[in-house]
Amino acid sequence: MTITAADARFTEYNPLVPTTDFAADFPVFGVDDLAVYVDDVQRFDFTVTASFTDGISNDAKVILLSGVIGSVYVVGARAPHRTNRFTNGAPVPTRDLNLAFDTVEGELQEAGRDIGRAIKAPVGSPGYEIDADIASGSLLVVDGTRVKAGPDIGAIGTSIEDAIAAAAAAAGSAAAAEVSEDNAAASAMAANNAVGDAQEAADEAAALVVQATAGFAGFLDGQGYDFGLISDPTTYFNQNWGTL
Repeated sequence: MTITAADARFTEYNPLVPTTDFAADFPVFGVDDLAVYVDDVQRFDFTVTASFTDGISNDAKVILLSGVIGSVYVVGARAPHRTNRFTNGAPVPTRDLNLAFDTVEGELQEAGRDIGRAIKAPVGSPGYEIDADIASGSLLVVDGTRVKAGPDIGAIGTSIEDAIAAAAAAAGSAAAAEVSEDNAAASAMAANNAVGDAQEAADEAAALVVQATAGFAGFLDGQGYDFGLISDPTTYFNQNWGTL
């Protein structure tokens, strides 16, 4: 008696050039027992060649209609069903017993493989019920024993981008406000300087007026005066000169 080893019943390939033929390295019990996935997408455009001995093939091969590259999986995908039934009281050949048990074993190995890929609830828990209306791109949210749709991952990404843009705009506004504050301070300082210059000019003008009018009491009758040339625009004569 021989004991078969545990088998996940799939064969992986990664062809670098277009390839059409891929062998299954596990026993096959019918040409309909195989599925093919190329880059995680199930394909249906293939045929199966296999030679069977006592109901089992160890040389099954899938042939795609066109060559493929990338990740290729040849997967055992037998739909559980019986292909023979023993008659009560009739002798049962060892060959038929082996085929029956090997078939059941293959189906259980495939079920164990797929169960192992499933999401599991903690031992002792009632498990979860998954809502049927979960849209693609939604995060999953656990609500008690329900698994339902959460926020859309794309919308979250957009919100993050908007927040980053808003933060950048706020930083730019703060920098602009700081520049405006500096400019306002410079303008105020320039205005103060201009006021100081104007006050100084007014003081000088007032001093000139005082100098021009100091001691002037008007012209006396019968006297002659040499006015010379009036060429200084800052000379002021704001008194009554009398009568000539």
